[in-house]
Amino acid sequence: MENSIESWITPSPTVIDLEEILVNAIQKMGARKIGAILVTENDKLAGIFTERDLLRMFSDNTEKAFKEHLLRPIREFMTASPICAKSKEDYNTVYARMKTHNIRHIPILEGEKLVGIVSMRDLIHHYQNRLETAVNEARQEIEELKKLATVANGEKVETLIKEVQKYKELSLTDHLTGLFNKRYFQTRIVEEVSRARRSSFELSLIFCDIDHFKRINDRFGHQIGDDVLRTTARLLSGSIDQLNIIYRLRKSDIIARYGGEEFVIILPETGKRGAITVAERLREKIADYTFKLAEEDVHMTMSFGIAELSPTDKDHSEIIKNADYAMYKAKNSGRNRVAVYPSDDNQT
Repeated sequence: MENSIESWITPSPTVIDLEEILVNAIQKMGARKIGAILVTENDKLAGIFTERDLLRMFSDNTEKAFKEHLLRPIREFMTASPICAKSKEDYNTVYARMKTHNIRHIPILEGEKLVGIVSMRDLIHHYQNRLETAVNEARQEIEELKKLATVANGEKVETLIKEVQKYKELSLTDHLTGLFNKRYFQTRIVEEVSRARRSSFELSLIFCDIDHFKRINDRFGHQIGDDVLRTTARLLSGSIDQLNIIYRLRKSDIIARYGGEEFVIILPETGKRGAITVAERLREKIADYTFKLAEEDVHMTMSFGIAELSPTDKDHSEIIKNADYAMYKAKNSGRNRVAVYPSDDNQT
């Protein structure tokens, strides 16, 4: 098939048995300069472990806990029953599946037989003509994975800890909040603008910022300020248990920490009115939540700015500028509100 994914498959993918220890998987990834390793049981696919899993695990644990995890079986940390594709499937179908589920690697099966793996990095060049950014990111990631490969069995695990810390700094995830970082956001907004224009889809962007965050840092200190950022990220992404599922973002939505106390949310296939609904929902949840800060109950608010992709926008930078402008308008209008670019009667 001319448009099948077959041409993009990496055959004979790197695999590891699900009972092997985590450090062996990391060393294999480093030695072979790959971002994912497939986990098998009796030659059948059991799961996948990626650099994103590694960075998330490192961020969520103390160094002591991380050291202990290194000697535990990979099955405890892999993503079981991963999303897969078949070698004869249409290229565009597989690409869309990876985008929808926000995955960067997809195993390829024929029946139950594992025949290869496809990486999003391989697809981006053909699909969206953005090689320069992808290659620069890949080079940085590969260099860090090369360093992981230098950790021999007899060397101290502390060496691996240091290298993972360095690798984390070049990752696509914000180390403090666990959300995607600005680097990832900048890549995805280019992709989503291109996709929206190509398919005549709507696209909206939300900028949001914690109101009077400096007061929190000044009064309680930066450590508690960091706790506020982490909790806010969980509220915005819907990962706090108290949130009903209807308040969570869709899987196709992309939320990232833009910097400081500022966050961004990309809403594919969503117009201005839908974005207003999302922003109002999130604004109310932040305002209603009780933050426990140094044994005090504290309520905080956020200001939200919305921009919808316009046919007159020159490129992705326009929607970013417009959403940012709307957010500052919300700030200047009293905070704890949603503002839209251009101004209209929907401002709350």
